[in-house]
Amino acid sequence: MNPMEALVVLIGSFAISLVSVDLSIRAARRVNAYDHPDGGRKVQERPIPRLGGLAIAGAFTLIIAIGLMVTGRLGFALALSVVIPALVAAAIGLADDRWHLNPYLRLGGQAGVGVLAWALGTRVAVTGLPAVDLAITVLWVMVIINGINLLDNSDGLAASTILVMGIGSSVIAAMFGQALVSLFGVVLVGVSLGYLRHNWHPAKVYMGDSGAYFLGSLAAMLLIRLTPEKAPGWGGVAIVVLLALLPLADTTYVTVTRIARGVHPFTAGRDHLSHRLQDRGFTVPGSVLLLQIVSVGGAVAAIAFAILIS
Repeated sequence: MNPMEALVVLIGSFAISLVSVDLSIRAARRVNAYDHPDGGRKVQERPIPRLGGLAIAGAFTLIIAIGLMVTGRLGFALALSVVIPALVAAAIGLADDRWHLNPYLRLGGQAGVGVLAWALGTRVAVTGLPAVDLAITVLWVMVIINGINLLDNSDGLAASTILVMGIGSSVIAAMFGQALVSLFGVVLVGVSLGYLRHNWHPAKVYMGDSGAYFLGSLAAMLLIRLTPEKAPGWGGVAIVVLLALLPLADTTYVTVTRIARGVHPFTAGRDHLSHRLQDRGFTVPGSVLLLQIVSVGGAVAAIAFAILIS
């Protein structure tokens, strides 16, 4: 994929996402699908439409479908092994948005997404032991889904994190000659930008669990696919961990501090890294931009490492 093709895909993905999110805002108003302030974790000043996740999933799927039908360059196997599990993840997230699923039921559904990804060919290959690599694949998908969902606590934070992960993944995939994986990364960047246009503070739309699960699963599977021959085994692990540095850091921080306080890790609260920064006087945009230094630093380190081993 040359730079001009990448630019065309990026602009097209951005435009489709922008329109899709705008339509989701209008649809939310018609069906009264709002996220309401609760005086606790939800501190927005007014009810916010919360169907952005459906717009994200629809836009990404539409773009990939167009690519399959028009260009013929997207491999069906790769597309199906990424898009189908992501849509299943979005459906689980939508169910959670609607019915507030039991945490263990959510985890079971996320594990099922990991198993489905494995069955369709998106697999971690680190140990050479199928059962162990399957377990790592499932755990990775679950961790990144939850990591992105946990980051969706401040306007623009989850989407900007996915944006940086998509850029880093696309660049490294292009370096390693993985044209299709790089193309998926570009689409992810464009879709995230379109959503971010409406989600930057003060947000006009939220993605909900459906969007967080969709984007989290996509990111997880894209990073799994980013394991070419030039970065086998633990070399590939180092690259993907660096690209996912912020969601991994925030999830680890929240889990460890909650356990240390005697609080169940599944308990929701305003105790994430972004909240800590905001409690110290940072604005919402300021805290998001500061945390993106971590994301960008991880992506730059991943690219540098990829250059060293290529």
